[in-house]
Amino acid sequence: MKQLETEISKRREELEKLISKLDLNLAVAPSGRLRVSNNRGGTTFYIRSAPSDRRGTYVNKSVMPQAAAIAQRDYDLMLRQAAQRELDALKELRFTWDQGTVEDVLPGLTPARRQLVTPRILTDEEYAEKWLAEPYEPKGFKEGTPEFYSAKGLRVRSKSEALLADMYDSYGIPMKYECPLKLKNGRVIHPDFKLLLIAERKVFIHEHLGMMDDPTYATRALRRLMELEMNGWYPGVNLIVTFETKNLPLDMRVVRHTVERLLL
Repeated sequence: MKQLETEISKRREELEKLISKLDLNLAVAPSGRLRVSNNRGGTTFYIRSAPSDRRGTYVNKSVMPQAAAIAQRDYDLMLRQAAQRELDALKELRFTWDQGTVEDVLPGLTPARRQLVTPRILTDEEYAEKWLAEPYEPKGFKEGTPEFYSAKGLRVRSKSEALLADMYDSYGIPMKYECPLKLKNGRVIHPDFKLLLIAERKVFIHEHLGMMDDPTYATRALRRLMELEMNGWYPGVNLIVTFETKNLPLDMRVVRHTVERLLL
């Protein structure tokens, strides 16, 4: 809901700017009416200087800029009317929201009544809590595997993954580490992170490929990315991919830019 409100506010701002610009153009637009005649496969233009002028004056090449200006004025006028209609509708929607949305009904009940009903609508916070509470069996660690932990105590496989986990925690993005994902062929894989875009209730995957200077690892990594795409996970759409080598460590500035663009 919050993201929808943000998008609507952004759209209202765009429409208001467009209307202001159109008003300036229309204030200096030429008068007259344009008549368009299609005869014998050709198009002829006439400018009518008054309502009583039914036919109008033929537009030759030298007068064509004037005809274009009148056509532009008519287009701008229709565009302004459409923009105003849309803006009015968005303002009405904002007013309706201010009176309360479906998410506001349950919190508005008395505690006694709330205990008796089954919620039909989950708030974003409730939805996130429910998503996080879903049980799953992580991949697990082999004995002797180096131990790395995030600030909140989540065990991960590398320092970079600990940084990523800390980043998602700092942003408040719901996260599951190495949560199973079943592919179309029935095989189960464990992506590094499953992430929830709460506003859209959409799941993202983040795969961190941390040994891309190892040819064998790189081949497996590319095969994994191809497999994910075949199963509907696309970079920049619902998949985040980060890379790292010994000489090119993970740049968290780049990661944060990507995450802020896609998930915030």
